[in-house]
Amino acid sequence: MNVNNDLKNNLNEDMKNLFILIISILLITSCAKSDYDDDDSYSSSTSGNNSDSSNISDNATTFTVTVSYGKYYLDGVSTKSIKLKKGNTYYFDLSHSSTNSHPFFISTSSSGGNYNDEYTSGITNSRETTGTLTFVIPSNLSSNLYYNCGAHSGMGGSITIE
Repeated sequence: MNVNNDLKNNLNEDMKNLFILIISILLITSCAKSDYDDDDSYSSSTSGNNSDSSNISDNATTFTVTVSYGKYYLDGVSTKSIKLKKGNTYYFDLSHSSTNSHPFFISTSSSGGNYNDEYTSGITNSRETTGTLTFVIPSNLSSNLYYNCGAHSGMGGSITIE
């Protein structure tokens, strides 16, 4: 009879240890997010806009901007590269709560984290966190640009001007 009790005790102890291990793994995994991660993971359709980065986005395209895991998402795509056409107007909708602490701006460099290379020609509401940034692409713009966060580096993506 002692053998059965010993087996039961060992089995109970093994089950307790397994339970503690599983809970520990779940806890560690849930805490392993980036320190400026916004809780919302967000994706959306492209609101009728061109989602293929190999094509130029239509005039008056609105890009829905969100933040998840320390990256900007445009229309649900992380650090999406976009192509814009000279003379067209584009809108960046920052109304989602995930952008509240991430000032969105257009830049001549890809770094972000500051406003040293901020591009402002044709732009209304630069550094926006809750509204809409409007960008009318100047007809004489000859270089490619980037969208970035003024508070954090490495969040943005590239803008090709055609």
